[in-house]
Amino acid sequence: MDRRTRLIVYYLIIVVSVLSGFVVLYNYGMATWEGRPQPLYRSIEVVVQTVTTVGYGGDSPWSSPQMNYLVSLMALSGLVLIFAALPVLVVPLFEDAFRSTAPSAVRGVEDHVVLCSYGPREEILIDELTERDVEYVIVNSDRDAATDLYKTGNTVMFGDPESDAALRRARLEDATALIANVDDETNPSVLLAAREVNPDVQTVSLAENPKTADYHRYAGADHVLSPKQLLGDHLAAKAVGTFDREAIEAVEIYEDFEIAEFPLQSGSELIGQTLGESEIFERTEAAVIGVWSRGTYQVPPPPDVRFDARSILVATGGESELDRLKAMTLSEGRHRRGDIIIAGMGIVGLAVATALSNAGFEYTTVDLVEDSTTDVVGNATEQQVLREAGITDAGTVVLALPDDTATIFATFAVRELNPQIEIIARANERESVSKLYRAGADYVLSLAAVSGRMLASIVLDEEILSPGTQLKLVRTTAPGAVGKSLGEADIRNRTGCTVIAAERNDTVVTNPGASFVIEHDDELVVAGTDENISQFQAAFV
Repeated sequence: MDRRTRLIVYYLIIVVSVLSGFVVLYNYGMATWEGRPQPLYRSIEVVVQTVTTVGYGGDSPWSSPQMNYLVSLMALSGLVLIFAALPVLVVPLFEDAFRSTAPSAVRGVEDHVVLCSYGPREEILIDELTERDVEYVIVNSDRDAATDLYKTGNTVMFGDPESDAALRRARLEDATALIANVDDETNPSVLLAAREVNPDVQTVSLAENPKTADYHRYAGADHVLSPKQLLGDHLAAKAVGTFDREAIEAVEIYEDFEIAEFPLQSGSELIGQTLGESEIFERTEAAVIGVWSRGTYQVPPPPDVRFDARSILVATGGESELDRLKAMTLSEGRHRRGDIIIAGMGIVGLAVATALSNAGFEYTTVDLVEDSTTDVVGNATEQQVLREAGITDAGTVVLALPDDTATIFATFAVRELNPQIEIIARANERESVSKLYRAGADYVLSLAAVSGRMLASIVLDEEILSPGTQLKLVRTTAPGAVGKSLGEADIRNRTGCTVIAAERNDTVVTNPGASFVIEHDDELVVAGTDENISQFQAAFV
């Protein structure tokens, strides 16, 4: 609830309280001081007439001084309430109705997050903030862009985020955090201005080039994120996981209880089997809670869902259980360590290469620019260049290109040359994720999603469970399902989410069954896509 809404609520509470008090006093006074008892509804009518200054005077004159004083007080109170309504209700409504451009200042916000830019990662962060009723203010130096954001319902103001005055108009003194994401050169200036306005505010700065991160720290950043470096690390983890069962990128939920995604290698014993035929739970004790297939997430996966070389299993269990499942997803004929190709050697590609080198893997690189990091110079969307890089014999390709359109084009080219290869792709925009899956990618990670979730983890001071997975995991209560079993609440079918664990009185229940009854203080760990989680929160939180 923002400050303006709170003021309106407080105002209405005061009005109701004042009117109720006057009604009781007036009804008592008419019976006691005037000797003219009357029904309560008649007293309500007179009080409303007097406070609103209508004053028909049906009960006048009053003979007792007490009643005359009371009526005079009611009339004066009515004037005070009317004038108090102007700044609380009337003026803001008229300002909002007639404003056609973004304001140059905001009011009525506190404990908010100031965003000094707006893009896909901020869009995801705003979704997270909105889900938790945390206010935000976008400060944008482009008047047209600020106005467009304002017209779509965002809390935004026009101003230069490097300016102390603009940050004061964004109420930074009352904010809990500031996100600097203009560019690598401007962000330190924004941080210095923020420290001038509010030395205690938490500051997070984004460094597109990891080499500039120290300068952001010198300027006072509490946290510095390098989104492309972060994405590269996660892409590399997925590539390594294809070859090495020890490299499972699992997310620990509780001690010895994890969730992980397992791409099926070409040649895995599971390919061609259904979930029921595979007997995964009986053989590994790992619970498959969902199946990704070409970007579509099936939850709960039906027993007759058939696995292919493009399937990704989402499973929960202890480390040993997940290791047994990982063994089932690997090809019996292990790929050589040298058949990984990295297309695009920008910041993301370099991060992938560094992570692979640290893990002891060899790779071939493709880039338009010839330098010491490039093995094959050329356009990764051209089949001849891909052939020269050895795409027909490779087991995995990581597409780390900076342009989503080029990545889609390269995905088509790679899939045409090697139908069995695993394609791990970078996406800059959320909208491109589904397109890349349709083009033939096996695994796609969005730069916006990874960095947006990390930002949310920092500013909300919450443990992030899934920065580098296609799933979103949240710890939450479910007031709307209290007293119901999981089967009765029908969470999976209603929202597409799976409750993978529940904590009650310091006791953890993992993979709770349909008979598990949700109690008031239970903390649930829920897994699903962003859309699934939103549906869950709308239905049960």
